[in-house]
Amino acid sequence: MRERLRWGLGRGRGLPWGRSRPHSLIAEGTGSIVAGGNIGHATVYIGTGGENITAQDLRARAGHERIERERASAERQREAFARHFLPKARASVRTDGVTWDFTGRREALRRIVTWLTDPAGNRPGLVVSGAPGSGKTAVLGLIASLSDPSRHSHVPKERVGVDAETLPPPDSFNTVIYAAGLSAEVISDALAHATRRAGTSTPVVLIDAVDEAVEPKLLVDSVLKPLLLDGSARLLLGMRTEPAAQVADLCDEVDLDGGFADPEGMRRHVEHVLRQTTEASPFRRVSAETVSQVAEGIAHVAGPSFLVGRLLAQMLAGRTEPPDLRPDWEAELPRLPGEILERDLTERFTREHHRRIRQEQADQLDQEQAEQLARDQAERLGREQAERALDLLRPLAFAEGNGLPDEDIWAGLAGRMAGRRYDHDDVLWLREHVGSYAVRSTDQGHTVYQPHHLSLAEHLRAVSDPQAVHRCFVDYLVDHTPVHADGTRDWRRASFYTHAYLATHIAKAGGHEVLDELMLDPAYLLGAIPYRLLGALDGHRLSADRDVSEVRSAINAYRQAAADFRRTAPELRPAALDLAVRTHDARTLQARMSPVPEASPWKARWVDMRPRRSGYTLTKLSGEVTRMSAFRYGGEQYLAVVSDAGEIEVWNVDADRPVISGTIAGGKHITGLDTVVGNGHVYLATSSATRVQLWDVFGGDRALGGWTVGHPASDSETSAVTFAEVAGELRLFCMTDEGLLHRFDVLGATQLPSLPMNGACDFMRSNATVVVTPVGGRPRAVVSAWNGVQLIDLETGLSENCSGGSGYARGIQVIPGTDPPQFLVGKDNHTVYRVRPDGAPRQLRTSPESVRDVDVWTRGGDTFAIAGHDYCDQPLELFSLTRPGLSVSDFYDARSAVSQVRVMELRHGHVVIAAGQRSGAVRIWDFPEVPE
Repeated sequence: MRERLRWGLGRGRGLPWGRSRPHSLIAEGTGSIVAGGNIGHATVYIGTGGENITAQDLRARAGHERIERERASAERQREAFARHFLPKARASVRTDGVTWDFTGRREALRRIVTWLTDPAGNRPGLVVSGAPGSGKTAVLGLIASLSDPSRHSHVPKERVGVDAETLPPPDSFNTVIYAAGLSAEVISDALAHATRRAGTSTPVVLIDAVDEAVEPKLLVDSVLKPLLLDGSARLLLGMRTEPAAQVADLCDEVDLDGGFADPEGMRRHVEHVLRQTTEASPFRRVSAETVSQVAEGIAHVAGPSFLVGRLLAQMLAGRTEPPDLRPDWEAELPRLPGEILERDLTERFTREHHRRIRQEQADQLDQEQAEQLARDQAERLGREQAERALDLLRPLAFAEGNGLPDEDIWAGLAGRMAGRRYDHDDVLWLREHVGSYAVRSTDQGHTVYQPHHLSLAEHLRAVSDPQAVHRCFVDYLVDHTPVHADGTRDWRRASFYTHAYLATHIAKAGGHEVLDELMLDPAYLLGAIPYRLLGALDGHRLSADRDVSEVRSAINAYRQAAADFRRTAPELRPAALDLAVRTHDARTLQARMSPVPEASPWKARWVDMRPRRSGYTLTKLSGEVTRMSAFRYGGEQYLAVVSDAGEIEVWNVDADRPVISGTIAGGKHITGLDTVVGNGHVYLATSSATRVQLWDVFGGDRALGGWTVGHPASDSETSAVTFAEVAGELRLFCMTDEGLLHRFDVLGATQLPSLPMNGACDFMRSNATVVVTPVGGRPRAVVSAWNGVQLIDLETGLSENCSGGSGYARGIQVIPGTDPPQFLVGKDNHTVYRVRPDGAPRQLRTSPESVRDVDVWTRGGDTFAIAGHDYCDQPLELFSLTRPGLSVSDFYDARSAVSQVRVMELRHGHVVIAAGQRSGAVRIWDFPEVPE
């Protein structure tokens, strides 16, 4: 008999606002339901036989979901090992790819083994760094293979030069992760599983390709750094040299291009490649001395890059004769992977055509003339064939996931991108002649192909307009989706690649109108990868020329359902989407949905639930949003936004249009921003570590001035700017870590003498927050500091500490109606404090994550605080400072990592909350309705 499960939730006495929403659901099924994806919202479930099921019981029953996620994580680990770590560790020269030809790197291996075996004598993190092609994955793959009991015996240790000093202990790692193409959320899940498997021990995790994750900065800042800081995990990381600097203060380093370079290992590997790449290699017919000389020349050109050395050796081994070893012969060799690729293809096809043409002209009498004609014709045909090969390889470089399928996409897409006609025969030709440059892999059970190395992919991606390439991907994938009899697209029958990665191509194309259509198609929504589709929605702007209410409802429904997709098995997705669609009253999407399958463990029969709050995207910057400033001008609301990539945008939020959009020269990390309306103008100021700039937002000549501050050679990100009226004059102030209070006359756009800050630079940290308020009748800048805030007298530069509890203050706002002024302070230790200059601080909240920013808003007789959280499913929390217990936290965005929050009042009294995210998106939420 079918079980019936009733879930009743109502607003009860003593239940916090927003935590117990007025909604109810009647569902039926054969198991427990975690409807809406947040058990914390439930008070009681009624299950089989009418018994009560508490939320705690439900958590226990939902354990199978965790098990399924762990199984998926383990499967990803197995695939990563087979697809990435093992082939690179083997470094096989032969085409069969199974022989072990790894050579050298003894010192690097020894250092890693020392780190693994001596936790007390080393930092919690070790980074294996180097430029692309230095062999990071090969080194890490060998270490992982040697430490895996199931693979240990299959590694020929003597052949690859492993001894007792370079042999890691068995089971050294709790998990091994290849981060390329993975989201921070997926990697965080894998780390959580590793922690559970480790039990009471500190987990040890290997993560390669950290800089190739979907959002590497978010991964490092929100996942890896916290683990290293509190010592809750030991991490062996593989990443490029530049990104490795982000964790330099927490990790030891094995620099494969520096102190751990291995020129002798390079030379020996090149010698092996010269002889073993092909049976026709000319180096099998020459002396060992000649091979050694050529290897020395190649190693000199390649430097620390094993990839360059290997590619050059393969290119020379494919020739009919060894090079003429005249002095400086190696100067003619290309030095970059992409250059080697093009030279090798051209030479290879020219040789083939020359051989064929000479055979055809063998009976001609004038052999000298025939030879010249054959050579000219062969060079021309060789260049054409090389261009043909590059055309076919280029789509692989722009493909998402593990590569591009060979099904019915590769050839046609290559033709569309190149403006030519290619078919499957061309793909077969490529794989036959230059298959070593296109590596076979798998993705979701499908065969796919990708360039042999990331460096080659980067060379192929070097086009004038990458967005145009991604638009080509989108157009082709859409055009080749089957259609119904009525002409609408049948997304259910679309290729796996379209389901999985179309949204990412849309995002990288800068948006596409087909996304509206996709959001109204349940078959596509159920097959898409949630975090990729959510990423496309981050930058998607709905049309202002037509009614998009149904699209907006569908987007909001999908954002809610995506949370459940991440926490439930695939067979539960239709029921979860159906529930979200009903909750958000997305009628068009609901009409197109098929009934929830009978095999589903549960299904909703009747729903009356208040939907989760889901904002819309105002804009999407390429860097992390570092500062926002709101102002009113001409009766309309504006929002200024800056990023760590040097971007500046000013938006008219009422009109939903940009006023300013640009980038500061050099892409400087902007850490300070403020705006002020005065003298009929709107002034905007920005600061980086070494420069302050002043702008007139609506003036004809917007840039009013720029001044150098701080240390000229400083790499610090510590600076803050603020406007304030001092002695009746409008002034601009800038604080940096050099210990000076820089002052500027705004109306005159001139610099005034600086004031010493009384040692204030000692407490300032990266991205310092500053607000201005009078204290004791004098204008004071309130600046974020360790263990509180710092009050700086803007007339004298003198400062004093205002105790604010433990932890670094990231967000500060003045609480209206307080005298002397009190401050709302959000901290990186997950707390929110109320701070007062004349008394002890009081902790107000404990938040689910680090509090990155706060704002305060007065409505009626209530004063509300808004806290923006770091990476978690609860990006915003709003609570009353005047009515304890009144709060709401059901703002939802699965990709959230909020760095800035501002409350604004639009036309007709419409109040909204703007949240700037670390992903670069600025999202707008309606301010919640407040119960009386």
